[in-house]
Amino acid sequence: MSKNGFRILDSDLHVIEPGDLFTRYLDPKFSDRAPTLEISDVSAIDTWVVDGNPFPYWGRWPEFHQANQRLRDKKEVSAFQVRAFETKFNPETTLEAMDMEGVDAAVLYRTTGGMLGMAIDGLEPEFALALCRAYNDWIADYCKTDPARLKGVAMLPLHDVDMAIDEARRAVNDLGFRGVTVHCEPVNGRLPYDLEVEPLWTELERLGTSVGIHGTSTAPSTEDMTRKYLGHPAGRTLTHALSFPTQMMAMIAGLTLSGVLERHPSLRVAFLEANCSWLPWLLYRLDDQWAKYTDAPLQQRPSDYFLRQCCISVEADEPGLQEVIKRVGDDNLVISTDYPHPDSAFPHSMDEFFEQEISDDSRRKVLWDNTARFYGITS
Repeated sequence: MSKNGFRILDSDLHVIEPGDLFTRYLDPKFSDRAPTLEISDVSAIDTWVVDGNPFPYWGRWPEFHQANQRLRDKKEVSAFQVRAFETKFNPETTLEAMDMEGVDAAVLYRTTGGMLGMAIDGLEPEFALALCRAYNDWIADYCKTDPARLKGVAMLPLHDVDMAIDEARRAVNDLGFRGVTVHCEPVNGRLPYDLEVEPLWTELERLGTSVGIHGTSTAPSTEDMTRKYLGHPAGRTLTHALSFPTQMMAMIAGLTLSGVLERHPSLRVAFLEANCSWLPWLLYRLDDQWAKYTDAPLQQRPSDYFLRQCCISVEADEPGLQEVIKRVGDDNLVISTDYPHPDSAFPHSMDEFFEQEISDDSRRKVLWDNTARFYGITS
């Protein structure tokens, strides 16, 4: 496949979880608590119900549905998109969508259903793990349609670090996943870079797997920063515009300044779906403040750890890409189409990326080389 002579490896393409995922895959021990899909139509937000509570918890708010509908009304809905929806975004339509964009292979991330066990506060650890395992088993089966092109990423619950470690081992060793992900906001008050989580980072480094950190505007955690915007007249815009980059800024700062990356030099971490134009400023800011306060006993600057072992995703039409490459280089940038989310540029994401005025060498790195190195994909 290839587009304009370039192979393309999507670092962050999405699946839409079907309503029967948990009735089919959840441990029978929890069958009476299997989450259900309350809303699933072309104009609405998918709202899962867990123990009687909606997720996302604003999923029943008319203002958010209206905002999503206005976004959809601005876009032409093709016959293919209608068919993809009707077939519940099955693997065959995902592969067809990849063909339309010129994408050779893609790493698949959750939308909403996959987050249930990973991010909701208050779940007992055994139930959180069961929800993650159900999603992981489902996405593993999903990828079997074409393992050469579809690559899975496992959900890990931080409700219990030992359980997260066991699931990481199963995901890598038994399911063959190319990476794992943890939630970027606190889960039951625990941040991913708290010292309690250190054994997980140790094991992920030992496994040699990659870690994709993906933002969200669904405010699953009671400590999620986006909750304060939900009463605003433009709540949907504020949560979506601010949550993704600010969550990633906090994660980059937390993982570097806490010493997680220093202690685990082989650990690979990507920060996805949050733009990249702010990265040069953030790295400057972290270096500047670290040098002034020196309360983080690191051997190198925070930016050195990021540039050594991290990646960040580029939006296809993102302005400022040239400046990012000028200031931090092109070895840490990966591409994403964000299909099939309504705010993506599908089916023209790659067309828009090829309009970016960057060198062919940089384009080749962003479209394939950096993502392949990050996820350990060799062909």
